[in-house]
Amino acid sequence: MPDKELINSIEGYIDIHCHIVPHVDDGSRSSGQTLRMIDIAYRNGIRAMIATPHYEVGKYEANHEDIEKNFFKIQRLIAERYPDFNIFLGNEIFFSYGVVDSLYEGAIYTLAGTSYVLVEFSPNDKLDYIEKSLYEIVNAGYIPILAHVERYFEVMKSHRNVERLVDEGVYIQTNASTIAGRNGRAIRKKIMKLIKKGLVHFIGTDAHSDGKRSPELEECIDYLLKKTDEDTVELLLRTNAMHVLKNEDIDEEE
Repeated sequence: MPDKELINSIEGYIDIHCHIVPHVDDGSRSSGQTLRMIDIAYRNGIRAMIATPHYEVGKYEANHEDIEKNFFKIQRLIAERYPDFNIFLGNEIFFSYGVVDSLYEGAIYTLAGTSYVLVEFSPNDKLDYIEKSLYEIVNAGYIPILAHVERYFEVMKSHRNVERLVDEGVYIQTNASTIAGRNGRAIRKKIMKLIKKGLVHFIGTDAHSDGKRSPELEECIDYLLKKTDEDTVELLLRTNAMHVLKNEDIDEEE
């Protein structure tokens, strides 16, 4: 887990969901592509990222040696290019049977070595299954962040479904591209309602490349400022992420 002095030195936005480690999932294909992604992130005001390569049984199960070799290589390259840019390591976990045991065993990375974990499901999974699975993670002593909430049809049927998850100890992440309107007006409208109700806690880029799925924030931030205020932008793109890196509850005062 990073020390608080390092975390407090971060000036800018923090992206808790991105796929910048090359050769380990469907994200970056090379160190060069990763650096181009970092260039884009830097221009968009991002100064720290938690790299979250996919973990999915039977599909993405790169071992720690491979992940860490590639992670530490790009960490060095990024430090040479942008000394004020920090990256940390985690996983985006596709929930399945045995995930909690794998967390206990250290086979899955938590976010930056904290108690927080980024968790995803299939878009068609039932609300009851998602709720029970996330509660299993909470009950095991971890703090789940539900990745890209907009993708889950049953969860998004009502803000009360999201509220139930939050009440049970789950935090909510949405993608910047959704707020930018790239997934349609209807889903953006729903996400904005959740944001205004305080039911979204993080915005992530979910970046996979330097092309269509790049770590861009400008359109997202412009729209947020039109519909909310600077405090909301700061909360969703920096303050709550700082608490994650410090392994604090996001409701704690700085």
